[in-house]
Amino acid sequence: MCNLYTMDRSLATLAADFERLLGRTLVLSAGPDTLANQPWATTVYPKYQGLFVRAADPADPGGALEPAVGRWGVVPFFHKGAAKAWKFPTNNARSEEMATKASFRDCVKSRRCVIPASTICEWSGPQGKKTRHAIAMADGSPLFLAGLWASHQWEDERTESYTMVMQEAAPGDDMHRFHNRQPVFLDRAGAATWLDCAADYGPLLKGPPAGTLVADPPEPVAA
Repeated sequence: MCNLYTMDRSLATLAADFERLLGRTLVLSAGPDTLANQPWATTVYPKYQGLFVRAADPADPGGALEPAVGRWGVVPFFHKGAAKAWKFPTNNARSEEMATKASFRDCVKSRRCVIPASTICEWSGPQGKKTRHAIAMADGSPLFLAGLWASHQWEDERTESYTMVMQEAAPGDDMHRFHNRQPVFLDRAGAATWLDCAADYGPLLKGPPAGTLVADPPEPVAA
């Protein structure tokens, strides 16, 4: 499962990436200063503030998108208390159970998002001497990952949060040599399907073609 990723692109660069690669407009309401008062981490661990992208108008999933900042780890609707009091690991949602698991099922129905990333990270090697592998797109473009988001209200505190959808990594997938789980990678058609909450996301649950991803270092280290 993923417990670390990076996202070092600026909002302006991301807006250009979304337009060029996904054919979607990323609305920056205040230009490059959008979200200036909501900083996000460029190296993101669970419970850190990270950047995610969702439909600007939920009623128009094929329309413009907006950036948002939230806690990596969904705070579910049934949690009664401050967001910081939620201690369970909900930064990853298993694709095969997310539609039925209480923490995620409402999000699957109506609150899907795209998580932009520069790299995702996995480890290999002996305990205590783990090697971190930064996994990125071979062509240098950003990773677009399927996610779910939620909004939690407690007293006068409102917290946005999100989770990364994880699927099995099959033999032959670029990620398989590092882990038996991988994110759901989205291309132009995949992002359109994922953001349409009425669409069947089943066909998206497969790894990208071999050679799509590169890793640094390129091979796992023996335990």
